[in-house]
Amino acid sequence: MARKIEREEALDRALTLFWDRGYRGTSMDMLTSTLGVEKPSVYASFGSKQKLYLETLLQYRQLVLDSVQGMLDEAPDARAGLDATIRKLMARGGRTERKGCFATNSALELGDEDPEAQTIVRDTFAALTTLFRKAIQRGQAEGTVRIDWTAEVLAQYLVNGIEGARIMERTKASNRAMDQVAALTLSILDLPLQQAARG
Repeated sequence: MARKIEREEALDRALTLFWDRGYRGTSMDMLTSTLGVEKPSVYASFGSKQKLYLETLLQYRQLVLDSVQGMLDEAPDARAGLDATIRKLMARGGRTERKGCFATNSALELGDEDPEAQTIVRDTFAALTTLFRKAIQRGQAEGTVRIDWTAEVLAQYLVNGIEGARIMERTKASNRAMDQVAALTLSILDLPLQQAARG
């Protein structure tokens, strides 16, 4: 039990625990049990429960951004990448997957109580918006995404839709409802003539 803590392994395990139980619902005893170390090792490696939580938020941000960038890069064109990525991010997770978005969960739980966590969450959403903005700009240049709204506004709309879907998932919304919301969210990218055809 007193073995030296492995930082990356510890962050992975702590992220899962915080994601499942939240910051307040996770005790130091739970952390030491999950990480397989004594409290002095946790304090020596991370300083405090709060600092460990902040590191897991940072790790989550990198995981999300890497995943989104990968999905966008693998697509044959910008619009296909946006469609596939948004549908994936707005779909209900499997039984073994964590529920909701860890960053959104953090914002809802801690609100203004933890300015450092709030900053990380805000930066996470900003970085995600930037990835979508760049993809939307490519789509606009390719003629597959509307140009009467700026790429920045469209990207912010997509991020809002994704985070809303993650909250829907936590409230046990149906797969059909979440799929419909994803389709409606993606329709904001359509060219005006395509929107008219939908009507």
